[in-house]
Order: sequence, then C-alpha cells, then structure tokens
Amino acid sequence: MKIRNLATLTALALGLSSGGSVLAQAQEGSLYRVTTQVEMVGLPFKMPDQTTEVCGPKDHTSEKMVPHDDNCSITDFEVEGKTARYTLVCTGEADLTAKGEFEQLDSGGYRGKMNMVGTSQGQSMEMNMRFQGERIGACEYTPPAAPGDAG
Repeated sequence: MKIRNLATLTALALGLSSGGSVLAQAQEGSLYRVTTQVEMVGLPFKMPDQTTEVCGPKDHTSEKMVPHDDNCSITDFEVEGKTARYTLVCTGEADLTAKGEFEQLDSGGYRGKMNMVGTSQGQSMEMNMRFQGERIGACEYTPPAAPGDAG
C-alpha cells in the first residue's frame, strides 16, 4: 500500500478529518486526551502510537462518538450497558467496512477497538485499532451536521 493511502486511511481511522456544519449549535462537551494504537495488517513495521486531544459529546452512548467523514455512514449502532457497538461503512476513494466498540469507563473516559477491512485504489487493506480516551476537561462541542443539512 502506498504511504499516501496509508496516511489517508490512518487519518480517517483516527478521526482527524472532521466535518460539521457552521449552522450546528455548539454545546458543552468533554475534552479527551486520546491515545490510539494502529496496526496495518501486512505492514512490516509497527506504527507509532498517536496521542491527540479531541472534543466530543458528553454522551458516551451517542453515535457522535464514532469519528467519520461525509463518505461514511454508521449502521448497526447499539448500546448494551456501558458498551456501544457499531458498523461503519465508507465509500468513495476507499471502500471500507469497520466493526468497532467502545466502553464508557467509570473515570469518565472511554476505551475501544475497531477492525477495518476494504480496498483503497484497488489494493486490499486491513487495519486494527485500539484507543483510550481520558477526560481532561470541558470544551465547546459542535455536533456534526445531520445528512441533508446545509453547511
């Protein structure tokens, strides 16, 4: 897999590209320090862990906790106790399907994992992620626009 494709897929997986409508109303959210471990199956080296700060919704059981862009949709989202499970389907430059889950921790943070498989520019790929978010404060959270909203 080309390094450019790897960078694009990793950014998608880490939720570094975010969409949102200017018209969406800001609300108080939770600021998290998130550490993500990514394994690209078949890659001959280990990718370094990534740590970033992310503003997310206060509600851990919300679909809004699943980072994705306009080319992706969340399906099969379900919550059981403190654990949410989901399927994420992306189309476009990369056709990917991810199955993941995250668990709300008593500390106010969360942890989870995701397995993503698909193709990008005709090449098969598989990626496994593990992530943990530690709540470090409050932030001004702007929810993503609902499908069909002007932006």
